[in-house]
Amino acid sequence: MRLPSVHCSHPLLLKLAIFASVMANPLVVSGQVRTKKPDRGVYRPPVVMADDGFFEVATEEEESATGPERVTDAVARPSLVPRNAVVKQVAYETDSEPIDSREAYLNDAYSGDVYSGDAYSGDVYSGDAYSGDVYSGDAYSGEQGAIAYYDEPSCGLESCDSPGCDSLSCSGCSPWANSHLAFSSDRWFGSLELLLMFRSGDYPPALLTTGPADADNPGQLGDPDTEMLVGGEEILGDMTAGGRLTIGTWLDDCQSRSLVVRGWLAGKESFNYDVDQSTTSIITRPFFNVTTGEVAQQDTQVIATPGFTTFGAANVNASSEVYGADLSIRQHLYSRFGGTVDALYGYQFMRMNESLSISSTSTAGADNPLPLGSTIAVSDSFDAENEFHGGQLGLATRYREGCWSFRSLWKVAFGQLSRQAELVGSTAIANGPVVTEPNGLLVRSTNAGTTTDHTFSWVPELDLSLGWHQFPNFDVTFGYHVIAMTDAIQASGLIDPELASNLATPVEDPLRPSLEMRDKTFYVHGLHFGLAYIY
Repeated sequence: MRLPSVHCSHPLLLKLAIFASVMANPLVVSGQVRTKKPDRGVYRPPVVMADDGFFEVATEEEESATGPERVTDAVARPSLVPRNAVVKQVAYETDSEPIDSREAYLNDAYSGDVYSGDAYSGDVYSGDAYSGDVYSGDAYSGEQGAIAYYDEPSCGLESCDSPGCDSLSCSGCSPWANSHLAFSSDRWFGSLELLLMFRSGDYPPALLTTGPADADNPGQLGDPDTEMLVGGEEILGDMTAGGRLTIGTWLDDCQSRSLVVRGWLAGKESFNYDVDQSTTSIITRPFFNVTTGEVAQQDTQVIATPGFTTFGAANVNASSEVYGADLSIRQHLYSRFGGTVDALYGYQFMRMNESLSISSTSTAGADNPLPLGSTIAVSDSFDAENEFHGGQLGLATRYREGCWSFRSLWKVAFGQLSRQAELVGSTAIANGPVVTEPNGLLVRSTNAGTTTDHTFSWVPELDLSLGWHQFPNFDVTFGYHVIAMTDAIQASGLIDPELASNLATPVEDPLRPSLEMRDKTFYVHGLHFGLAYIY
């Protein structure tokens, strides 16, 4: 049947009619509008879309959220949890069986109070999380897979610390918790290392020389034909083997504060030079002769010269030893991305000893003013001791990525340096009875004896170490180490800088050789290899 049509002579009247119809019966109009969306009259329950690592919270539907309910291990239907209720991450969700690890173990899952009820429609309200009692129970194992935590990822046959937390403030403890000593194995750590060290060395002046037999004064300094046998170049600079022992303990359960004790030595370095007339026909000791009543000039003490001596020999011996120890408290400052930074403070000790001796023996020949066959023995010795005591401040860092680890130490100590110089000289002439006097060539009454002083000194130190987790609880380490001591005296710094000597007895002006304690910065550096026990 054809419906009657209505003709409207004015478009405005037509629009008014449509508007009035809509306002009079809006439900009818909305019911006739076609749309691709689902019918609003059909209820579709909301679904919580959980990211990886979270579970949907299981609750039971009620008419309204009237109070807290205990979360149990019973399996219930997942439903929406209001935003102001507690949603706790229990553990990491896996799609299959837990990762196989030698140190895997199950933790207790935590359950708390949550509100359950019908889903809210409309505005979502947010607020502070509900706090209440936390109940612990057995870990839940179900459709989501077993709940487990792992100390370390797999690394060969053993495991390594995972990157990130590295045992500092992981349990939520305060980094300033009370300190205490404990003797359980997981509270202690340490390392034993081999040190291959090089010293800054010493530079003595000319001590032994030689020259052509036809020279007016063979071996005299300043003569172009003079050859230096000992002196003018570095000695005590070769590599030596030493060791370092480190023992530390954590002072709190959070492992944010530790006590560390270290002891080390660089080994003893020695220099030895021997020469005699059978290999070198002319052997002399150069010096600057300022004997009272004579013209000051370069001169030599003859040890071996054909005709003047029938036999002559000389030797130069030097040694150096360095060692130290320190005790520090290390306090966690900062940790991020698997790395940590600790501040350290404590006590530093360091000692450096050096010695240098020059000795000679000659047998008088026909041209010697002494009786034929007389023996002349001359020796000079210089001993320098440096002992440092002071406080230290610095930073210690460590970083672990899988089986690799990196550690560094940056610190400086400051305090008192006690310095002691001991000089001894002697001359012995034997032609029947032995006559000895306490004067050598470069050590005489003007500078012989023991002298001590004290000064302020700095001891900076840098240590870098790379480790590989090769054995259970142990890292194999390799690194570089350098430590220095300012204002230290060495054996060469005790010798008169001009090699001046007044041979007059009794000595008068000038009072030479003079006693001087010329200091410099001494350092020792090198590589280290070791084994570190990691808690």
